[in-house]
Amino acid sequence: MAGNTRGKIKEHLQGCHRNMDWQMVHLDKVVVLIKDHNPKLTEAIKALHAATHTLDESVQAVYGLI
Repeated sequence: MAGNTRGKIKEHLQGCHRNMDWQMVHLDKVVVLIKDHNPKLTEAIKALHAATHTLDESVQAVYGLI
């Protein structure tokens, strides 16, 4: 584990990125399971996936600044 504040912040941001990657993997699996059974739910899950992707890009941008 990192000893200084900068290192700890980067470590936590890396954790956020890994968790968001897994969220997107699981959301993709949900879309496959739903298929055409519930188009509104499929669109909602896709929107959640897009929002997670945007948030992940933001986390990566902050990480790059540190």
